[in-house]
Amino acid sequence: MPTAFFIANDPMAIGSLKALHENNIRVPEQVSLIGFNDVSVSQYTVPALSTVKVYTEVMGEEGVALLLERINSREIPKKVRLGTKLAIRESSK
Repeated sequence: MPTAFFIANDPMAIGSLKALHENNIRVPEQVSLIGFNDVSVSQYTVPALSTVKVYTEVMGEEGVALLLERINSREIPKKVRLGTKLAIRESSK
């Protein structure tokens, strides 16, 4: 068994948390679990879900700016890095 799971999004991580519980696998004692997106319900699961917060509003603003640059003839590809924040809660150690 792995020591940790990093799940693609919080709803899937919450489902994984339920499946682990149903199979008597203790989180975080036996396995750590981390989600992605920081949906509001993730802080209320038992144990509270550790997750990566993505700033979707900033992501949308950057996407629109890139689209407008592309429309205005920008032809050189551009890389954009967006910040995230790890919310460490009870599901990981």
